[in-house]
Amino acid sequence: MRKPILLLLFFISSTPLFAQFFIAGGHLNGGLPVSRLKQEVDKLFFPTISGIVLYEFHGQPFQVGLELSYGVYGTKVEVRDDLYPGFSEEYRIRRNNNYTSGMTVFRFLPSVNSKITPFVEIQAGANFLYSRFKIRPSFFEEPVEVASDMKDWAFSYKVGGGFQFPLPAIDGGKLELRLNYQNSGTMRFLTKHDVNFLPDKGDGEFEYNPRQSPLQLITASVGIVIYDAF
Repeated sequence: MRKPILLLLFFISSTPLFAQFFIAGGHLNGGLPVSRLKQEVDKLFFPTISGIVLYEFHGQPFQVGLELSYGVYGTKVEVRDDLYPGFSEEYRIRRNNNYTSGMTVFRFLPSVNSKITPFVEIQAGANFLYSRFKIRPSFFEEPVEVASDMKDWAFSYKVGGGFQFPLPAIDGGKLELRLNYQNSGTMRFLTKHDVNFLPDKGDGEFEYNPRQSPLQLITASVGIVIYDAF
């Protein structure tokens, strides 16, 4: 098996017909819930930033690559003096609900007689949602406790497309506008309204009311990509 793979890689790297180049860029993304997710969280907004790297064979209308995304879809800060039994000192609790994803990307760019380049896109990979909190005496002091409340992941896919517009000020640069629909397997996750502290229960404990839904989003993106980046 190893020998045919090595021969294929050598053929691709040494044949002028298959000259290739890379595209790299970044996006600001905003996702709105649809379908079952909308029933769970209604208008909760999912902002992310992402970086993308694509590989294109010269003269071919296809690109393949990888996109990594990260965002915080909810944060909550509380100041309490009842976190630790026997102590009345105030502590600041910040809890962030985080969204990360890693997706393989396939794009088809139809040939058009225009400076505006349309594309169709399919992505497949995984989403990872996790909630994490920090407890500290004040904003400027080191945390006394850091932990994760809940985490879950699921396979996911996206379908959509967009347009690229030339940016004369950046060599090889293009402004990219994109719209995707995302679906995934069912996930358990928290929003900022789903955690309460119960000081009178035992020595005090957190109560969790997690949501359960596929991560179904309509996501709009704006970004810049640079052709022949490296």
